[in-house]
Amino acid sequence: MVGVEEFVSIGEIDILELLGIREFVEGQVRKKKIELVNLLFKQDYWSELFTVIQDATASKSVTISPSGILDVIIKYLIKTCDLSSYVGEEIGSESIMEMLSEGLSSALETNFNGALQYILNVWKGTLPPDLSFALTIGQRLDRVSRLYALSQIAPIGHNPQAILESLIAGADTRLREKLSTAKQTYIEYLTAKNSGLTNFVTQLDNYVADTVNMLVFGTIAFIDALQGVINAVAQEHLARLNQLEDNLEANELRKLHEIIDTETYDQRLTEIDVDVTATINTYDIWIEEIDAMIDEYANWLNTYANDIAITLTDLYDAYESIVNAIINKIADKISGFTDEGDMKNLALELYEDLRAYRKAGFKYS
Repeated sequence: MVGVEEFVSIGEIDILELLGIREFVEGQVRKKKIELVNLLFKQDYWSELFTVIQDATASKSVTISPSGILDVIIKYLIKTCDLSSYVGEEIGSESIMEMLSEGLSSALETNFNGALQYILNVWKGTLPPDLSFALTIGQRLDRVSRLYALSQIAPIGHNPQAILESLIAGADTRLREKLSTAKQTYIEYLTAKNSGLTNFVTQLDNYVADTVNMLVFGTIAFIDALQGVINAVAQEHLARLNQLEDNLEANELRKLHEIIDTETYDQRLTEIDVDVTATINTYDIWIEEIDAMIDEYANWLNTYANDIAITLTDLYDAYESIVNAIINKIADKISGFTDEGDMKNLALELYEDLRAYRKAGFKYS
């Protein structure tokens, strides 16, 4: 604006400043220059700002190669110098560089800026970890070294208490995972035990009922059979005695009517007496045999009833003992689980290291 200042100055007096229109005049001059550039070069001049990026060379890994990035930077610098020579340095640099940095920053993030980040991150990537790293480290406290864990959480920007909370949350998740299998197995065995014992007791009850029914009805059938045998034996021998009695009466009548003599009568009385004695003896033998059968059956019932009860009791005790042994082993394993204290100590150790390094944070141990 040197020419304008000379034109509107009288000595050391600036007429534009005196009138308060200096900024207005300078602004109008810049406006006319921009309109002149736009009139001469049309919109193609401005569209080149975008085609510079669009035409940049690509590589196999990124859409804008390192050489393409350099081309874009150089062409933008040249474009800035060109525009500055037309409308002034302030407008030239502001219209391109500031416009790109502010107006196109989000649009360039996934192309030009993305390519630049992709390439530089390969060699110099240093984005610090966030709080989720502490959470994942907490989930692996029992499987990573202390120094490695500390190197991961030290760059996290949150305060030590927040990092400790993430470590504890991750460790809690890890503990739940480790205990879930044991707890689930414990519950399954308890359920199986209850179900098995319930089924066993039900089957045992049914078996005992069937056994009792069999023994009771078997005994009744046995008694009925014996009663039939006794009745048959008694009837047979009673019939035999009745027959002998009839023979005795007949011989008495024969003697009375002198059909037989006394000697024959006495002989026949002797024969009848022998037959009666034999019948009684045979009957007694049958009764003894039946009594022996009853005693044998009673002894069998007593012996096998005890054996059945003992067998069922032993089977029940053995089943319960096996299941209890498994459940107790799982319970002992869970009760002896020390990972909770170990992981708590690991988390606190990391926290104390971090607190000592940063010289800040509350003391929890």
